[in-house]
Amino acid sequence: MYITYCRNQRSLDPVDTTQYRRDATAGEYRPTYLIRVSDWKKVPGKQVKTGYCALSYVWEQSGDAVQKENGEYDCIDKGRHCIVEGYDMEKGDLTTMTLTEEEKYEIQFIPLTRSMATIKHVTYEELLRQICKDFEIEYLWYDKICINQSDDEIKLREIKQMHKIYGNACYTVAVVPEVHVYDPKDFDIIAPLYEDIEASTKAWSDMTQKSLWWKRSWTLEETMLSKRILVIGTDTHFWQHSFHTCDIPTAYNPFSIWMLDFANQQQGGGSINQALNQAHFRTSSKEHDKIFSLANIFPDIFKNMRINYETDIKTTFNHFYRTIATHDLSILCFSSNLSVNGKELVVNTMKNHNLPSWTGVSGLHLDKPVVITATWLQSQHSICDDMLLHISTKYCKTLSVVPYDFGIFSPLSHDKYQWNQQFDEFVKLQEAKGLCDTFDEDTLLDWAIKMERILTCHATHYYQQDAPVIKARPLSLTEDCDECIILPILLKSYSLLIGRIEELPSLKFLGGYSHDYFLPVIKKYEDAANGTKERCKAIGIYYLGNTFYKDLISDDPDEILNSIFGDDAHSEAKEFIIQ
Repeated sequence: MYITYCRNQRSLDPVDTTQYRRDATAGEYRPTYLIRVSDWKKVPGKQVKTGYCALSYVWEQSGDAVQKENGEYDCIDKGRHCIVEGYDMEKGDLTTMTLTEEEKYEIQFIPLTRSMATIKHVTYEELLRQICKDFEIEYLWYDKICINQSDDEIKLREIKQMHKIYGNACYTVAVVPEVHVYDPKDFDIIAPLYEDIEASTKAWSDMTQKSLWWKRSWTLEETMLSKRILVIGTDTHFWQHSFHTCDIPTAYNPFSIWMLDFANQQQGGGSINQALNQAHFRTSSKEHDKIFSLANIFPDIFKNMRINYETDIKTTFNHFYRTIATHDLSILCFSSNLSVNGKELVVNTMKNHNLPSWTGVSGLHLDKPVVITATWLQSQHSICDDMLLHISTKYCKTLSVVPYDFGIFSPLSHDKYQWNQQFDEFVKLQEAKGLCDTFDEDTLLDWAIKMERILTCHATHYYQQDAPVIKARPLSLTEDCDECIILPILLKSYSLLIGRIEELPSLKFLGGYSHDYFLPVIKKYEDAANGTKERCKAIGIYYLGNTFYKDLISDDPDEILNSIFGDDAHSEAKEFIIQ
C-alpha cells in the first residue's frame, strides 16, 4: 500500500516540543550502519559522533506486498507514495484541487479542508528523506538499508541488537499514516473525559483502533525499547516521552504511562505482564516473530536464545513462556478478558498454540508494572517438559465465590447491561460530589468499580467473610466457578499518581505511585487424559486492595500474607500442578 505525507504538519502537542527533539541525546552505542540524510548514503555507525534516530514502520505500507515462490512476502515500491505541500489547512476544499482519480484515492486520509495543494509521487525512501529533513534529523537507522537483507546470518545478528539500536537512539520516528486531522476546529475543542483536545483524542483512536502500526509485534518491541517517540501521521504529529524517566510534563497516554523506556522505568524496570498485555493481540507475518520480538524486550533473560525460524513454532513458544515463568511468576497476574456482555475485550492472537493456562493466554495481563513482593512457597517452582507449572506450599486457602449479580457470569444474563448502567450512575454520583477518585467500598459494587477504574480489571466474582483483609473482596476470573484456591504469592502492582497542570490540562506529571496487591487464583479439575489425575488451572486474580486508599491493615508483605494464610498452614506441603 502507499501512503501520503503532508509537509504542512499540525502538532498535537499542547506546547512546542521542537527544542525537546533537538536536545534529545543518544546513548553510546551506534548501529553497524546508519543513513546520512543529507545525501541518503549508508555510512558506518562508528563514524557518527552525533546522535541518530531509529525508524519504526509497517513494511506493508512501504509499497506493494508480493508473495514470492517460497511463500514469503516482499514489498515492491513503484514510487506511488505522496508528498503533499502548498496547502492551507484552515481554508479551501480538497475537492477544488485538480486531481486524478488515483490521486484522490491516495489522498483519502486527508480531510476535505485543503486548497492550492500540490502532490509529488515518490518512493518510500524519498518520502522518509523528506520527513527527516522536515524534522531536522541528520542520521537515521532504517532496517531495509542498514541491514544486509540478503544475508540471513547478518539479519539474525542485527535482530539481536534491536534493544541497543532503539534504546540508544535520540528518539524513534514512528510513521503512522492512519493518524490525521479530521477538522481544524478539533484543536480548539477540549474533550472533558480525557482533558485533551478533540484532535488528540481522535488521533489516539486512529492509532489504537485503525492503524496497522499499533497491531504489529515488532513495533511493540521498537516502542518499548525507545526512550522517546515522534509519531508522524498524514498531516499531524506528536512527541512523547516516559513519565518514569523524564521530569518534563507530558501527555497522559499508553506511551508515557508504561511503554516508553521500558527497561529503565522506575521501580526496577518494566515487568513481563506489561509486555504480554499488548503482545497477546499483536500480529506478525511470521508466527516466530511474535516470540522473537518479545524476547528482545528482555535481552538479559533471553541473551542465549537463538533466533531460528527453522525451529518448530510450538517449541519456540514453549521455550519463551517456560523461560519467563521460571524467571518471574508475576506472569500469573492476569484478569478476565471478557466484557460485561461476555465478548472478548481483546482478540488474543496467541490462542492457536495450545498454551497452558498459567501463561495467561485466556485472560488479560495488567498493563501496570507487577512484581512479586513475597511468597510462602516451600521450594523453587519449576516447569516440566510437558509445560506443567509445579508449585509447592503449606499455605493455601479455598474460597467459596459467587458471581456478581450483574456481570459476565451472572445467571441473570438478560440483565447484564445493568452493570454498565450501575457503573455510569456511580461515576456520575461521584463526580457530582467532586469525588472522582474516592471510593467508599461500602458495597461490592464499589469494590468492582474501584478495581475497574484503577486497574482496568473487570470483577467477575466476590468472596465475603468476616475476617481481616479478605472481607468483601472481588476476583477477576477467566472462567466461572463456585470454589477456587488462592496461593501465597503476593503480587504488587504500581499505579501512577498523576499531577495536573491547570493552565494546560492535557499536560501531566508523575506525582508518585500507589500500590495494589493481588493473589493468583487457581481451580482444580480432573485430567481425564491422564487417568483423572488432579490438575489445576490458573484462572485469574484475587484483589486485596490499594495502599493509597488504606484498604490493607499493613503495607508489609509478610503481614499481609500472615493475615490471610496464618491460620491455614498445613502440616505437609501440597504440590499444585498447574496446566
